Amino acid sequence: DVIMRNVFVALLPVCAFSIYAFGIAAALVLATATLTCVVTEHVICRLNNNPTTIGDWSVAITGLLYGLTLPPDLPLWMVAIGAIFAVAVGKALFGGLGCNAFNPALVGRAFLQAAFPQAMTHWSLPFADDRFTSIPSSVAAFPFAEPVYDAVTAATLLAQMKFESIQAENPDLLWGFTAGSTGETGFVLIFLGGAYLAARNMLNWRIP
Repeated sequence: DVIMRNVFVALLPVCAFSIYAFGIAAALVLATATLTCVVTEHVICRLNNNPTTIGDWSVAITGLLYGLTLPPDLPLWMVAIGAIFAVAVGKALFGGLGCNAFNPALVGRAFLQAAFPQAMTHWSLPFADDRFTSIPSSVAAFPFAEPVYDAVTAATLLAQMKFESIQAENPDLLWGFTAGSTGETGFVLIFLGGAYLAARNMLNWRIP
């Protein structure tokens, strides 16, 4: 439990930066991802007549990691479906914590990539002027309806390099002033989170 709580703490600065960069939409995606993962695990435990395992923090970490890999303007109903799949198939099906054949968060993301490829390759610009005053219509799209994107969009850095021969400036790459998944752009905070865990002897720094 101590390790899991420290991992959760290490992720919070990245989450804060993602909300600062992408606004209310990122906050809703992260909250929906985490809450749905936690509720799904609790329900599965109850259906199997087992004590709930949400207190070990592992499923909360799954929810945060899963949410951080998603586009910040992804419809919330897609976020919820992927979260259910992540926990039910990626985690519970293999026996739960310590028995996973794959990272449950990435199982959920891979499922969404296969099921909703267009939505999963749509990126919003960071630091939009109205990011704290309005919610993108795509985020609040009605379940199973085609999302409508009303915000300015941008290609990811890899797409710009491949198709447009545009190279991003190094400071933008370093500080996360670029389009991308909700939590992938803040490199400095991701690095510091890993350094914190290494300093607390929660991971071997050589592996990452």
